[in-house]
Amino acid sequence: MVRSSGSGSVAVEQNGASPRKDFLIAERPGYLLHKAGLVLVEDVEKALGAVGMRIRYFFVLAALAGGPELSQQDLSRLLNLDPTTVVTVIDEMERNAHVERRRNPADRRRYNLILTETGREALATADRVATEVESAFFGALSEDERGVLRKMLGTLMAGRWPASVCSD
Repeated sequence: MVRSSGSGSVAVEQNGASPRKDFLIAERPGYLLHKAGLVLVEDVEKALGAVGMRIRYFFVLAALAGGPELSQQDLSRLLNLDPTTVVTVIDEMERNAHVERRRNPADRRRYNLILTETGREALATADRVATEVESAFFGALSEDERGVLRKMLGTLMAGRWPASVCSD
């Protein structure tokens, strides 16, 4: 298989081989987590492109789909996106009628972002695509192992979420 990268194509072997013993960085859990995340994001980005969407657009849709009303600042912190990037994405989403900006009644300087019905439909399509890719990516793990992984990641992330998405 050949995986495209920002600077060209890189050959990726899919033979189940492990890195050499002297490739020490592959022993570091942080690096493995980072690398796995990059590979998964690249795969999801490619699949979402087939339905005309970018992954950051999908992440914003998904973040707005449930729970609290979020502001652009909240999204910036939650998704680790530069605030100007968030504004650009929200402007695009507003043009596509996927989101509405509404003044925050408690703070007139802020806008709450509300997912529209059209936005929910776009999210449903993108969610199906992302779920297919994630299922393939995590396919080597059993359902129990996936649950353990989710729980471990939840433990690692405990206390590291922005206050806007946490319950009191």
